[in-house]
Amino acid sequence: MTFYIQKSLALGPIRFGVSPRQVLADIDDDPRSSTGASGEFLGRRATGFYFADTRAVGAPSLPVSRSISSMPFLSSLRPADLRGWGYIALLALGVILFLLGFAVVVRKGAQGWIEVILGTAMIATPLVLTAQKRRQLRQQEEKERAAREERERREREMLASYVEALEQLRRTPSQETLRAATAERERLELPYNIWSPLARNVVLDIGFKTLDLRLMSEASRAVGLSSDDERGVRLDIYRTFIWHLLADDRLSDAPERPLSERRKGFETADRDLPTESQAIEEFWKLRGVTRDTLPRQQCGIPLKFREYCIHSTRGTMLNEKGAPQGTYSFFVTNKRLIANGRNPIEVELTGIDDVEVDIDHNTLTVTMARPAKPLRMQVEQTIYTAAIIDLATTLDERSREFA
Repeated sequence: MTFYIQKSLALGPIRFGVSPRQVLADIDDDPRSSTGASGEFLGRRATGFYFADTRAVGAPSLPVSRSISSMPFLSSLRPADLRGWGYIALLALGVILFLLGFAVVVRKGAQGWIEVILGTAMIATPLVLTAQKRRQLRQQEEKERAAREERERREREMLASYVEALEQLRRTPSQETLRAATAERERLELPYNIWSPLARNVVLDIGFKTLDLRLMSEASRAVGLSSDDERGVRLDIYRTFIWHLLADDRLSDAPERPLSERRKGFETADRDLPTESQAIEEFWKLRGVTRDTLPRQQCGIPLKFREYCIHSTRGTMLNEKGAPQGTYSFFVTNKRLIANGRNPIEVELTGIDDVEVDIDHNTLTVTMARPAKPLRMQVEQTIYTAAIIDLATTLDERSREFA
């Protein structure tokens, strides 16, 4: 059985299987990374399961200006100020008078027509005034439409030229394409959030291809990235290196040295990537841990015949929507997964079908055979706990040989 880890990276989500970690002597000394020039995973090992998806970054588009003609008439009656509330009150009073007058006409005769006419007038007044206001707004829009269309045409041309300059820079990073991108960016008159995702993606692509920090900085300035986004690109690249090495089980003493040098080059520190630092620590803790070398400890819970405790931790149980359901103590034995809390839960290891870790949400999910619902939890060391549960599921069958 192999448990899975899923994580979102710069180019999209990944999912890889985690088998027992190799011993250090078995890890190759190949200094090459497990990340390719396009940010893809390049497995140097023949074993393992790895899945990835690409998050597309489409061409930027201009926001659509909303016209009064696209707004339903009744939406125009929605009160936005005191005058709007006055219209609503007038409508309500008109409806009441209309109904009262109609009732008088039915019961007593023609004297009720006065209320009917007055109520109709009160109902019609806000409707007519709103229609007049919409007509005035449409006339104003017609006057402004030509100017707006000309401005949008100019913005579309500028955006298209900027996108073309970015694509040229992506294909051929050079001083010429850097200058062209700078010139097109200086002409832009659009908000940063419209064009920055594509610009960030271009710098990210250049970074994976060249691993040149100086060129990345020049490209970031040329395309107009903020300092925060420029630093975010460097962290995204380094984060991808780490997770690809972890997925390939090649992060050890030998690969750690070039990784440390690369970290210096990208001006990152452990505090910048707390999730990755924690993952490295947990994977290192798993080095050499197999089904035959699982730890034993005192858990302080009643155990069954020939049952012993392997692991204990504290955390939070989550419901199906991910909402916390209280603090629990979790125990893993050679026979059971136990959650002690407000609603204690026990799961036989033989009934566990799958174990998965979502790094982005720090969530550990244990899936059992139906109709049992999956257990979702957040614990102190998610990866380590998932690995222990996964390895423990292989112990129950072996224990029968020695029973």
